[in-house]
Amino acid sequence: MLLILLIIAIEFFMYPKYIAWARKKQFGQYIRPEGPDLHGYKQGTPTAGGIIFIPIISLLNLLAFLFLKDPIFIYISLSALLFGFIGFFDDFSSILKKDAMGLTPKGKLFLQIAFSIIIYFLFSKYLLPTKIYIPFVKDYFELNPILYFILYIFLFTGFSNATNLTDGLDGLAGGTFVISALFTIIISVILFNAPIYLLFTIILPITIFLIYNVKPAKIFMGDTGSLALGAILSALVTYYHIELFLIFTGFIFIIETLSVIIQVSSFKLRGKRVFLMSPIHHHFELKKWPEENITFRFIIINLIFSLIGLGGLI
Repeated sequence: MLLILLIIAIEFFMYPKYIAWARKKQFGQYIRPEGPDLHGYKQGTPTAGGIIFIPIISLLNLLAFLFLKDPIFIYISLSALLFGFIGFFDDFSSILKKDAMGLTPKGKLFLQIAFSIIIYFLFSKYLLPTKIYIPFVKDYFELNPILYFILYIFLFTGFSNATNLTDGLDGLAGGTFVISALFTIIISVILFNAPIYLLFTIILPITIFLIYNVKPAKIFMGDTGSLALGAILSALVTYYHIELFLIFTGFIFIIETLSVIIQVSSFKLRGKRVFLMSPIHHHFELKKWPEENITFRFIIINLIFSLIGLGGLI
């Protein structure tokens, strides 16, 4: 516990130092020109904050593995590092090009699929048999290994992109993730006696980041952080085969992604937009909702659906 407190103290120390260094080096966020005009003031805010909390999460999980010998900690650590690497590469490319676009969508997707496959084969013995727990029914269904492999890749790539899409308002992705991870861990503890220390190794570092990320944000997590958060959630649910619970604990991430799919599909098929802008949090911004109100309401909605998901165990 003393070691955990020391690492957390180091994280508190590092953020102000990194923020000051990033401002000096102009290591800041570039806002998409098609984004809301309301976001102009965010231009230049230090980004890639995940470069601090992702190594912290990985280190805490590695330490937990040394003491508890539970492979879940290595699984979480590797997933966070690999997808954090994709995000950092994307953030760094964006800063070098002085443009909001970093990696090409195809390049990012290729790396996400490749790393998902690597993680799957490294931990395949812990992922079999492919029985998926069904909420409320309190039973499992067996999925064909090939179909599960496809679902696995889809989950890691899909949810890392979902957390990335949600990272558009101060505190939104981080706050939503804390709720999602909290209830996913609680469900894992109740069903499979998962180590409660996951609360310290995953949630605590993100909570500290939120101190600097709530409006007005002093730092953004960037793709470095957001892609890794989606991978962490995917790792949690695939290890314990509670993938279907993400419908509840990851509700806002799913809604944000669906809003983009609906918007793009509608425009291509009908030439009309459903929302003023997608992802959907931008729609409410253009409806003149205050940014902090959108963030608070989305987090509360995610909390409500997570509680419903938890009820699936009763």
